[in-house]
Amino acid sequence: MALHGAGSFRYRLVHYVAFSWGLCAFFPIGVMYLNVLLMLTALAIWPDLTVALARLRRHVVLLPLTLFVAWTLVAAWAGEWYPDTPTRLFHIFRVALVLCMGMMLSPSQARAAFAGFLAGSAIAAMIVAVHHAWGMPDWALWSSLLATRNNFSSGNMITMATAYGACLVVALGRSVSREVRWLLLALALALGLTVAMHALSRNAQLLLPGLTLVALFYRFRNTKAVLGGLAAMALLVAATWHFSPTTSERFVEMEQNVLAVTSDKNYSTSVGVRWRMYQEAVNGMLDQPMLGTGLGSWLPRWRVVWQQLGPSQPPELHAFFAEINNPHNDFLLAGMETGVPGMVLLVWLVARIIRVGWRDGSTPGGIVVVLGVSIATTAMVNAPFRDAAMGMTLLWLLGAGMALQRGPAHG
Repeated sequence: MALHGAGSFRYRLVHYVAFSWGLCAFFPIGVMYLNVLLMLTALAIWPDLTVALARLRRHVVLLPLTLFVAWTLVAAWAGEWYPDTPTRLFHIFRVALVLCMGMMLSPSQARAAFAGFLAGSAIAAMIVAVHHAWGMPDWALWSSLLATRNNFSSGNMITMATAYGACLVVALGRSVSREVRWLLLALALALGLTVAMHALSRNAQLLLPGLTLVALFYRFRNTKAVLGGLAAMALLVAATWHFSPTTSERFVEMEQNVLAVTSDKNYSTSVGVRWRMYQEAVNGMLDQPMLGTGLGSWLPRWRVVWQQLGPSQPPELHAFFAEINNPHNDFLLAGMETGVPGMVLLVWLVARIIRVGWRDGSTPGGIVVVLGVSIATTAMVNAPFRDAAMGMTLLWLLGAGMALQRGPAHG
């Protein structure tokens, strides 16, 4: 009887940790890493670990993931060793680990993860609303939610926009009851309003109309759905522009940044520095198209570039921009540091995940598509594969979404 009880606890533990990790999606990065350690422990003592590993080996996403990691190791071995090389290797293995941990979950454990994620999203939106209405103490647990302080603040809003898309795609599912449908639509509305009215992240704000279109097209899969989605996007953009000064100011600022780059060669803005970093990443990839400039080579190369731009930039921003440790585009970073094959493998990995979800056609498949599109979009302007604060939980949820599908994702 004692053995039976111990075995039952080991089964339930993965459910509890999966729910906890989803619930803590908006908490500080240290809490995320704690959940990673808890999940590793729970999986290690899980009675079905052998079955889960066998299932993982048959997963159709494992091949591009393995090749991506393997090619990164080849590029690191063949290239020069930089101070940032160990950090880059760590993040590559972290990405593979969290995706695999998500894919190893059983469907019921994956449902627990998403239940925790939606509950955490609702709590996060409530904290923001209470802060605007009455004020909240500046506690470290939620400080990045209330004010833009670091990458994790942007990551929180991107995560909330992704939760909005997940709610929408589940609410549009064929088998959802009317009560659950309206509950999910209400939660989607609350999350969308929070991002539109509170977030400073243009990435998160752009995801709202983008994921609306994705959810509608995934559900209906025809021209009418695309047209309806475009109309919904236009309505959402117009309403947000009119009612959210934060959003309109951010995009007016972006227009000014573009003008500053094109007319004055002023790169000391969010848009300007990204533009120059993209150029440098492409230049590095063209210089060494096969194996790249070396894993971890971005920062020393970028310091030289920014030093050359120094005289034309405000001195107070010079040191800050010189230490940006990635070009804010994961695909270009992979291409520069590990060559064109590295970039192609990363694109293949993301595209295969989205294709797995799209071909499934079910609600779990829709969740995978929404998460995949969100991460792919974010990877073009930020660094969810490089920055744990930006994308670690979303990547784990992406793996969990594929675990919800189970059948179609395996060869």
